[in-house]
Amino acid sequence: MISTEYTQSLSDFRERAAETIDRLNQTNEAETLTVNGEARAVLLSPAAYDDLAKGALMARDASVIRRSIQQLNEGNSLEANVFFNGVRSQLLAMKAAQKKAVIE
Repeated sequence: MISTEYTQSLSDFRERAAETIDRLNQTNEAETLTVNGEARAVLLSPAAYDDLAKGALMARDASVIRRSIQQLNEGNSLEANVFFNGVRSQLLAMKAAQKKAVIE
């Protein structure tokens, strides 16, 4: 779990929401809200959230690339034209099924 420098109760947050939001935007650090002493929520500034989301997307993309390279190395690949012909066929089948469903 990532520790945060700032922790406050939900009651304190309600009293000082504007101050907390200002601090979040200045520090770009996470802040934990507690209820009865138990962590219940984490607040982030929009910039901190964007950084976190970008990092998660980059990690996902790196994982997909690693898996794809492994599949290529194992010989589990298709020639591009074969792959795209398969995708095209699937899309055309989906389109035909949609038209059929609309007519019925």
